[in-house]
Amino acid sequence: MTAILATRKDETLTLATAIMRNLISEDHFFENLETSTELDYVLRAGEGVPEEGLEIKPHMHLEHEIMWFHKAQGSYSIGSEKFAIKDNTLIYISPLVLHDMALEFTCDHERFLFQYDRAVLNRLKYPIPAMNPHIGVITQPNELEAERLQFLFKWLAQVHETGHSTDDINPVMILLLNTVFQCASRAQPISPEKDNLSLFEKIITFMGEMEKRTSLNISLNEAAAAVGLSSCHFSRTFKKIMQISFKEYLLRKKIARSVDMLRNTALSITDIAYQCEFTDAAYYCFQFKKLIGVTPKKFRNHSLTSVQLHKNR
Repeated sequence: MTAILATRKDETLTLATAIMRNLISEDHFFENLETSTELDYVLRAGEGVPEEGLEIKPHMHLEHEIMWFHKAQGSYSIGSEKFAIKDNTLIYISPLVLHDMALEFTCDHERFLFQYDRAVLNRLKYPIPAMNPHIGVITQPNELEAERLQFLFKWLAQVHETGHSTDDINPVMILLLNTVFQCASRAQPISPEKDNLSLFEKIITFMGEMEKRTSLNISLNEAAAAVGLSSCHFSRTFKKIMQISFKEYLLRKKIARSVDMLRNTALSITDIAYQCEFTDAAYYCFQFKKLIGVTPKKFRNHSLTSVQLHKNR
């Protein structure tokens, strides 16, 4: 799904390109969303539908996705199952679940999209209700729930657009996620079929397992064996889907983990380098600056809140 990245003007440093996508067999594609280094979520609001309608092809991604259709008409598919979208439709999609969407033009169309990963849940430090993996949920909340969801989505969009700090944004996110999952928990989850996995789906399933790993020290041969391919075949297929090599993917995952540590811990640069499985701190700093554009130290100082800066003086 074409993403408009959540950014703060004149402050952010992009990790790399905004979106990497590649159409493959059966028109499925993997979407890799990369937010700015200032934010670890994507929020979209205020988008209309063109007169000819809007069609999003089947795709999946590593992030959790929540969509709230306050005013809308169309359809939404999870796997091979198709559902109607109408006013006050709430949708939750867990990572690596194939989905697509078609929307009709209406003058009063209003929808919100919120995508986030585990870094957001770690940052919130709140026991958000958890959904089972590899599922989707489509539900129609009751009138009071719909009013609350609309209020919370508009509130989150407002604090996001006006550049508030995470101290202001976090409570709104907690309220929103709690409300979403309370509604979703009463709906029947939809589990796409897992039989006869295509090569694409095998790679994506493998990546889902990679997301759960605490260690990223895995060789190309080990990764290929996990999928049942030769190393050459795995390498070609992985790059076709992800638009980067497996080696580059591992490097970016390590850098992403280090970003979380730079933001949320007081560990030294050297300790972070070793915990993120770099051979030494110098190599880590070189790769970090190459990808992010600044050194880890400068990034950490830029990310600190005024309260943290005061404490570190």
